[in-house]
Formats: sequence, structure tokens, C-alpha cells
Amino acid sequence: MKKDTLGKLRDIFIVVLIFVGLCMFVVNQNPDFKINLDSLHNYRELLLKGYWQTIWISIVSLIGSLFFGGILFFMCISKIQVLRYLYIAFTQIALGVPLMVHVIVLYFFFTSAIGIRDPLIGGTLILSLYMGCYFAKTFEGAYKDLGTQQFKMMHILQLPKSVCMTKIILPQIIKGTLPTLTSHFSLLVKSTALLSLISVPEFTNYINIFNSRTLQFVTGYIVLAVGYLTITIPLSIFTMWLNKKVTK
Repeated sequence: MKKDTLGKLRDIFIVVLIFVGLCMFVVNQNPDFKINLDSLHNYRELLLKGYWQTIWISIVSLIGSLFFGGILFFMCISKIQVLRYLYIAFTQIALGVPLMVHVIVLYFFFTSAIGIRDPLIGGTLILSLYMGCYFAKTFEGAYKDLGTQQFKMMHILQLPKSVCMTKIILPQIIKGTLPTLTSHFSLLVKSTALLSLISVPEFTNYINIFNSRTLQFVTGYIVLAVGYLTITIPLSIFTMWLNKKVTK
């Protein structure tokens, strides 16, 4: 056990050394590579506001994605053929087009058509619908992995459909998809950056404001990168831990 721990610490130390070495090389090759701490101090409230706004958008979008993903999943396994075709069409179109295109096209045509003028609400809805397709595909894969034997047994025992779904099928799907869903959440957090295209007040948008006011582009984008890393790295570590727990 101790050897494994020492081995992991050694590997982490090597990775950190490599990363520090690369950073030093980049700084050495770019004399103008400087971080303006005074500008960061002066605009700290603006940057923190954007950072927390991104976290809130991510959480709301996650809830919306799970909701839409659940609806799409039940459409996928429905015995109504029209619903299955709608599921295939929706997911193929949504996942076959880059999110950037969705954000621009859907905001200026779809959300305005249904009366949504607020870019924050419209952008969150678009992100939820898009990521909902990823969640639905994940649920579909877990459902197909259950095996036909279980469904035969449920049929033989003549269990009610509600009992089969809530007591047997859904618990297995949730357990099998938790690590993947956590990874999807990390992708969702990074995808919020594209909402700046429609002026949603999130981290990237506030960084652009900071850059335009101070002209400290290097400082701004480094803060942007570090800000997202402070969210995604803990999520990645949590995903690895969760994966070990689930696979035991």
C-alpha cells in the first residue's frame, strides 16, 4: 500500500516538473509574457462575478440536461415508433452540429421565436438541450448493457413496468453512468465559454471585458485558463474516485 502511494506521489512530482519546465520555456521564449497583478486587483470583483456566474450557469444547465436527457432516454426506449424516430433525429442533428453553431442559430431564431429574449435564459436552455443529448446517449448505452437475461426474468416474473423501471433498471443505469455523467459535467462547464458569443454574462465574457479595458490580453486569458482548471481538475479527480467506487 505504501509503495503504491509513493509511486503515485513520484508520478505526480514528475508531471509537475514537466509542466513547470514547459511553463518556464514558454516564458523564456516570450519576453512580453507578463501577468499584470495591478489590473487583476482593480478588476477582481468583475472577474469573480464572472467566475461564480459560470458555476451557477453550469449547475442550472446540468439540472436541465438531466431533465432533457431523461425525456430523450424514455423516448428512445418507448414502444411508440414515432418517439423513437424523433429521438434519433434530434440527437443526430444536435450532436452532428458544433455547439458554437447551435448557440448562434438557436438563440437568434429558435429562442426568439418562442419569446425568450434574455441571452442568459436562452443560452442556458440551448446548453441544456445540447448536453441532454450526451446524457441520453449515455443512458441508452447503459440500458443496452443490462443484458437480455434480466428482461426475460422480469417478463417471466410478470413484474409491473413501474417496478421494473424504478427498482431494477434505473438503479443499474445510474450506478453505471455516474462517472461518465461527471465527465460530461466537466465538458458542460467548458462549453459555457461559447455562450459569450451571445453576450451571456459568464466568465469568458467578463474576461473579454477585462481585456478590452486593460489591453492585458495575456493576463486575461491566463486567468481564464486557470479559472476553468480550478473547476475541471477537481471534477476529473472526483470522476476517477467515483469510477473506482462504482467498479468495486
